[in-house]
Amino acid sequence: MFSRDSNSNNNETRSRPISSDASVIGTEMQINGNIKCQGSLILKGTVKGNIECDEISVTNEGVLKGSVKAQDTIISGKFEGNIYSDSISIESTAKIKGGIHYNKFQAEPGAKLEVDLNVGLEKNNAKPVKKTNLAKSLKSLKG
Repeated sequence: MFSRDSNSNNNETRSRPISSDASVIGTEMQINGNIKCQGSLILKGTVKGNIECDEISVTNEGVLKGSVKAQDTIISGKFEGNIYSDSISIESTAKIKGGIHYNKFQAEPGAKLEVDLNVGLEKNNAKPVKKTNLAKSLKSLKG
């Protein structure tokens, strides 16, 4: 069901290497439900549910509908929901819709984003420090 990815030259996680002992949800897997794990998770398949782990990488084949709570997050695939992560890297192939709560944020040009950015990880914060509609911001940069 889950596997360990021993390929440390995985270019799908090029922003920041994910541990070589990461658990992998393969391209032919579909999971409906919540996932909690220690360590790293590489999502190549489809998950409809919430994920809580130390590090997560949603590869360009990966699809996630739900929320993510992780220390480090890399998104290359499709994501819909809310992300709560200290550090977030968004690859150029990403398609994201939802809310992002972060301390460190990095996005490559070409990513398709319809998100609200919230600095800080407080989920119940009534007044976020900064809230930006990134889709509008990116359109102004294309000019």
